[in-house]
Amino acid sequence: MSWILLTMLLPALWSAGAAGEDTAFRIAPHAGGRAFGSFEDSAGGRRDLEESGVVALALELRHGPDSWWQLWYSRQATRIPQPAGRLDVDVEVPHVGGTAPIAVHDRWRSFISGGLGATRLSPGRTGLDDETRGSVSLGVGLERPLGRRSALRLEARGYLTLLDSDSAIFCRTGADDDACRILARGKTLFQAELLAGIAFGW
Repeated sequence: MSWILLTMLLPALWSAGAAGEDTAFRIAPHAGGRAFGSFEDSAGGRRDLEESGVVALALELRHGPDSWWQLWYSRQATRIPQPAGRLDVDVEVPHVGGTAPIAVHDRWRSFISGGLGATRLSPGRTGLDDETRGSVSLGVGLERPLGRRSALRLEARGYLTLLDSDSAIFCRTGADDDACRILARGKTLFQAELLAGIAFGW
C-alpha cells in the first residue's frame, strides 16, 4: 500500500517543482530496505527481526546553504519468527533532526544526517501491547541535483533504540502467549537501512 501511495504522489510533487539552492522548504519521499535487530526468548534462543522493505518521508526547512532542519518518519513492516509461525511487527520511527554537508564530489554532495525521537514496535496480534522507546539515528548520504528544485538522494541510516534490559515486550500483564516470551536482552536495539529518494522543494 505504501508503494502505491508513493507512486501516486511523485507526479504531483514533480509538477509542483522542487529542491535546489533557491528553495526554503522541501519534501523527500524515500524507499529501501532495513536489516538487523535481535531479541531473545525465555529459553535463550535468538529472535531476529526479518529484513524487509521500508518507506520514509522527510520534511525539511533550510538552515544554511546546504544544511536542513528535518522531521523524519520511517516505517518498516517486518516479522519475528516464532515456534508456531511468525509475529508481524510494524516498526515506526519519528525523529527530529537535520542534515549537514560534508563535501562536494563533481555534482554529488555528501552529507551526514541525524535525529532524536522514538521507535514504536506494534505487534500484529490482538491483545498484545505496542512498545514505544526513545531512539537516535545517524546516517550518511549522497545528493545529486536533478534540476533547480529537485535532487536525487541516496542514504544509509542506522537507528539505536533504548530498551529495558531483561524485560518481556509485546505482553499484557498476566498474558501467556508465545510472543510474551520475547525478551529485550541488553539495553539497545540496532537497525540499519539503505534508502533512495527524491527531494522536491519550493
